[in-house]
Amino acid sequence: MIVTTKNGISEVLTSLRVQENKLEDISQRFSDRGRNLFERCVLAQQEKDTYKASMYAEEIVQLKKMNGVVMRSQLSLRQVALRIETLQDFKDAGVVLGPIVTVVNQIRGDLAGVVPEVANGLAHVDEVLDTLIVEAGTTGGTVLDSSVSSEEARKILQEASEISAMRMKGKFPELPTGSERTAEASESSTQ
Repeated sequence: MIVTTKNGISEVLTSLRVQENKLEDISQRFSDRGRNLFERCVLAQQEKDTYKASMYAEEIVQLKKMNGVVMRSQLSLRQVALRIETLQDFKDAGVVLGPIVTVVNQIRGDLAGVVPEVANGLAHVDEVLDTLIVEAGTTGGTVLDSSVSSEEARKILQEASEISAMRMKGKFPELPTGSERTAEASESSTQ
């Protein structure tokens, strides 16, 4: 497969955006399902069916975990796309592509068990990026410093994790703790 730098960058950007949109749809489905389960949990609590309420609460916890992976991956892909867009104006492609490959591989691994379809889509992105790195390395004459690329990749992933955690708080309702449930139960019984 022959990839020119300009065509390869466009192909990678398009593929990243497709995968990012898939993740956004999946995250929305998880959020909708979480709200639905939360309502069921509330109804089960009102009916004093603690078994069902616990079952719904556990499912919400699992959805939150999976949605956290999805959102973190989505944000990381968005940051990668921005870096690649920057590459179009940047002469030394190898310096930018090194951390991007690391991030894409990390996201692929994170999504493999949660959203295999997106993980497989990122395999193609990885192949094109590898080709671009080889091309950039042979034309630019720059040797990539793997410690720098890994540090940059860690920064991208850390920032995406922090933003993802903040956004997760708004997407899923918090389950009441034991003392809050007692207060709610006494409130609902007095009404």
